[in-house]
Amino acid sequence: MGSANESQRSKANDVHIGPNAIGMPLGRVLLIRKGENYCAVRFTRNWTGKTDYEQHAEYESCYQGNKTGNFRRANVKYRKEEVYYKKPSFSIFGHPISMSDKRDIRCGPIELWWSAGPELTFVYFNRHDQKQGDYYGIELAPTKWGDIAEVNAFDPRLTWYRYDDNRQRVNIPIDRLWDDKEGSR
Repeated sequence: MGSANESQRSKANDVHIGPNAIGMPLGRVLLIRKGENYCAVRFTRNWTGKTDYEQHAEYESCYQGNKTGNFRRANVKYRKEEVYYKKPSFSIFGHPISMSDKRDIRCGPIELWWSAGPELTFVYFNRHDQKQGDYYGIELAPTKWGDIAEVNAFDPRLTWYRYDDNRQRVNIPIDRLWDDKEGSR
Protein backbone atom coordinates (compact mmCIF):
# COMPACT_ATOMS: atom_id res chain seq x y z
CA MET A 1 0.00 0.00 0.00
CA GLY A 2 1.41 3.43 -0.98
CA SER A 3 1.96 6.46 1.20
CA ALA A 4 -0.85 8.87 2.01
CA ASN A 5 0.43 11.58 -0.33
CA GLU A 6 1.58 9.30 -3.13
CA SER A 7 -1.14 10.50 -5.46
CA GLN A 8 -3.07 13.75 -5.86
CA ARG A 9 -6.03 11.81 -7.33
CA SER A 10 -8.56 10.83 -4.71
CA LYS A 11 -9.95 7.33 -4.58
CA ALA A 12 -13.38 6.25 -3.31
CA ASN A 13 -11.98 5.15 0.07
CA ASP A 14 -9.64 8.10 0.60
CA VAL A 15 -10.05 11.14 2.78
CA HIS A 16 -8.79 14.18 0.89
CA ILE A 17 -7.30 16.91 3.08
CA GLY A 18 -6.86 20.15 1.18
CA PRO A 19 -6.15 23.76 2.10
CA ASN A 20 -9.79 24.85 1.66
CA ALA A 21 -11.87 21.65 1.97
CA ILE A 22 -12.00 18.06 3.16
CA GLY A 23 -13.26 15.32 0.85
CA MET A 24 -14.96 12.33 2.42
CA PRO A 25 -15.96 8.90 1.14
CA LEU A 26 -19.69 8.23 1.10
CA GLY A 27 -21.06 6.84 4.34
CA ARG A 28 -18.32 8.25 6.60
CA VAL A 29 -18.82 10.94 9.24
CA LEU A 30 -17.18 14.35 9.01
CA LEU A 31 -17.24 16.40 12.22
CA ILE A 32 -17.67 20.16 12.16
CA ARG A 33 -16.82 22.45 15.05
CA LYS A 34 -17.35 26.18 15.42
CA GLY A 35 -16.45 27.29 18.91
CA GLU A 36 -18.44 25.00 21.20
CA ASN A 37 -20.99 24.03 18.52
CA TYR A 38 -20.61 20.52 17.10
CA CYS A 39 -22.06 18.93 13.97
CA ALA A 40 -21.74 15.50 12.40
CA VAL A 41 -22.35 15.14 8.66
CA ARG A 42 -22.55 11.96 6.60
CA PHE A 43 -23.14 11.87 2.84
CA THR A 44 -25.25 8.88 1.81
CA ARG A 45 -25.52 9.35 -1.99
CA ASN A 46 -23.69 11.27 -4.71
CA TRP A 47 -24.70 11.36 -8.40
CA THR A 48 -24.40 13.29 -11.64
CA GLY A 49 -27.46 14.85 -13.25
CA LYS A 50 -28.28 15.18 -16.95
CA THR A 51 -24.84 16.69 -17.64
CA ASP A 52 -21.45 16.25 -16.01
CA TYR A 53 -21.80 19.76 -14.55
CA GLU A 54 -24.94 18.84 -12.60
CA GLN A 55 -24.04 17.26 -9.28
CA HIS A 56 -26.30 16.02 -6.50
CA ALA A 57 -25.73 14.56 -3.05
CA GLU A 58 -27.86 13.45 -0.15
CA TYR A 59 -26.64 13.94 3.40
CA GLU A 60 -27.60 13.56 7.03
CA SER A 61 -26.52 15.99 9.71
CA CYS A 62 -26.80 16.05 13.47
CA TYR A 63 -26.34 19.17 15.54
CA GLN A 64 -25.70 19.19 19.25
CA GLY A 65 -26.59 22.65 20.56
CA ASN A 66 -25.79 22.05 24.23
CA LYS A 67 -22.02 22.30 23.59
CA THR A 68 -21.35 18.74 24.82
CA GLY A 69 -20.58 17.17 21.45
CA ASN A 70 -22.67 14.17 22.54
CA PHE A 71 -24.72 12.99 19.55
CA ARG A 72 -26.55 10.26 21.49
CA ARG A 73 -28.80 12.63 23.44
CA ALA A 74 -32.48 13.16 22.66
CA ASN A 75 -32.01 16.89 22.01
CA VAL A 76 -29.84 16.34 18.90
CA LYS A 77 -31.28 18.07 15.83
CA TYR A 78 -31.32 15.68 12.87
CA ARG A 79 -31.64 16.75 9.23
CA LYS A 80 -31.68 14.81 5.95
CA GLU A 81 -31.46 16.84 2.74
CA GLU A 82 -30.28 16.93 -0.84
CA VAL A 83 -27.78 19.46 -2.15
CA TYR A 84 -27.14 20.14 -5.83
CA TYR A 85 -25.83 22.49 -8.44
CA LYS A 86 -26.83 22.73 -12.06
CA LYS A 87 -25.65 24.44 -15.19
CA PRO A 88 -25.65 28.22 -14.68
CA SER A 89 -28.76 29.94 -16.03
CA PHE A 90 -26.95 33.23 -16.73
CA SER A 91 -23.92 35.31 -15.77
CA ILE A 92 -23.60 38.58 -13.84
CA PHE A 93 -20.27 40.37 -14.21
CA GLY A 94 -18.65 37.09 -15.23
CA HIS A 95 -20.01 35.09 -12.26
CA PRO A 96 -22.20 32.12 -13.29
CA ILE A 97 -25.61 32.17 -11.62
CA SER A 98 -28.02 29.27 -11.35
CA MET A 99 -31.44 29.94 -9.92
CA SER A 100 -31.91 26.38 -8.75
CA ASP A 101 -28.67 25.61 -6.85
CA LYS A 102 -28.62 24.44 -3.27
CA ARG A 103 -24.87 24.38 -2.57
CA ASP A 104 -24.64 24.60 1.21
CA ILE A 105 -25.12 21.81 3.72
CA ARG A 106 -26.87 22.80 6.92
CA CYS A 107 -26.25 21.58 10.43
CA GLY A 108 -27.90 23.64 13.14
CA PRO A 109 -26.74 27.26 12.67
CA ILE A 110 -23.73 26.17 10.59
CA GLU A 111 -23.89 26.25 6.78
CA LEU A 112 -20.94 25.15 4.66
CA TRP A 113 -20.28 24.85 0.93
CA TRP A 114 -20.49 21.39 -0.55
CA SER A 115 -19.20 20.13 -3.89
CA ALA A 116 -18.85 16.71 -5.46
CA GLY A 117 -15.99 14.95 -7.12
CA PRO A 118 -16.29 11.71 -9.05
CA GLU A 119 -15.74 9.61 -5.92
CA LEU A 120 -15.82 11.98 -2.92
CA THR A 121 -17.99 14.69 -1.43
CA PHE A 122 -16.20 17.86 -0.31
CA VAL A 123 -17.05 20.21 2.54
CA TYR A 124 -15.39 23.64 2.55
CA PHE A 125 -14.49 25.88 5.50
CA ASN A 126 -17.00 28.50 4.32
CA ARG A 127 -20.35 28.93 2.60
CA HIS A 128 -20.39 29.11 -1.21
CA ASP A 129 -21.06 32.88 -1.13
CA GLN A 130 -18.25 33.69 1.33
CA LYS A 131 -14.63 34.55 0.69
CA GLN A 132 -12.33 31.57 1.25
CA GLY A 133 -9.98 31.87 4.20
CA ASP A 134 -9.72 31.27 7.93
CA TYR A 135 -12.30 33.96 8.75
CA TYR A 136 -15.20 31.93 10.12
CA GLY A 137 -13.82 29.77 12.94
CA ILE A 138 -14.75 26.51 11.21
CA GLU A 139 -12.84 23.31 12.00
CA LEU A 140 -13.35 19.95 10.26
CA ALA A 141 -12.32 16.50 11.49
CA PRO A 142 -12.58 13.47 9.18
CA THR A 143 -13.45 10.20 10.90
CA LYS A 144 -13.61 6.48 10.13
CA TRP A 145 -17.06 6.25 11.70
CA GLY A 146 -19.95 5.18 9.51
CA ASP A 147 -22.70 5.73 12.06
CA ILE A 148 -23.34 9.06 13.76
CA ALA A 149 -24.17 7.14 16.97
CA GLU A 150 -20.46 6.12 17.12
CA VAL A 151 -19.25 9.72 17.21
CA ASN A 152 -17.18 11.03 20.10
CA ALA A 153 -16.28 14.65 19.31
CA PHE A 154 -13.51 14.50 21.93
CA ASP A 155 -11.83 11.28 20.75
CA PRO A 156 -8.05 11.89 20.95
CA ARG A 157 -7.56 10.24 17.53
CA LEU A 158 -9.33 13.14 15.81
CA THR A 159 -7.35 15.77 13.97
CA TRP A 160 -9.19 19.09 13.64
CA TYR A 161 -8.30 21.11 10.55
CA ARG A 162 -8.83 24.81 9.83
CA TYR A 163 -8.50 26.56 6.49
CA ASP A 164 -4.80 26.77 5.64
CA ASP A 165 -3.58 28.10 2.28
CA ASN A 166 -0.14 26.58 2.96
CA ARG A 167 -1.36 23.03 3.65
CA GLN A 168 -0.33 20.54 0.98
CA ARG A 169 -3.09 18.35 -0.45
CA VAL A 170 -2.95 14.80 0.83
CA ASN A 171 -5.06 11.68 0.33
CA ILE A 172 -5.28 9.22 3.21
CA PRO A 173 -6.93 5.81 2.83
CA ILE A 174 -9.86 5.76 5.27
CA ASP A 175 -8.59 2.57 6.95
CA ARG A 176 -5.26 4.34 7.70
CA LEU A 177 -6.77 7.62 8.93
CA TRP A 178 -5.94 7.01 12.59
CA ASP A 179 -2.88 4.75 12.17
CA ASP A 180 -0.57 7.04 14.11
CA LYS A 181 -3.19 7.59 16.83
CA GLU A 182 -4.76 4.12 17.32
CA GLY A 183 -3.06 3.55 20.67
CA SER A 184 -4.18 6.85 22.19
CA ARG A 185 -7.77 6.15 23.10
